[in-house]
Amino acid sequence: MYSAAAEGCITTASGLGSSSFNVFNDSRRTIEVFRGFTCDNGAPVATVGPHGATNGVVTRTVHGSLFGDDGVVGSFLVLTDDEDW
Repeated sequence: MYSAAAEGCITTASGLGSSSFNVFNDSRRTIEVFRGFTCDNGAPVATVGPHGATNGVVTRTVHGSLFGDDGVVGSFLVLTDDEDW
């Protein structure tokens, strides 16, 4: 769980055999989800509007790394009120 008050690119990872992320946005802001550790790996793979949700967002799979078992890594960006989507 992350706060929508966060600024900048936030890296997130899930291990234990995960293959995707579920994103639940309970804020009035918009969230963009990206592949990999940074938010500059191309276009977002998912955009979740205010009070929205999406399931099964596939980002990048990590095999046998510091996260232990296979898992996924991604990043997200919370858009401020002055940014359009």
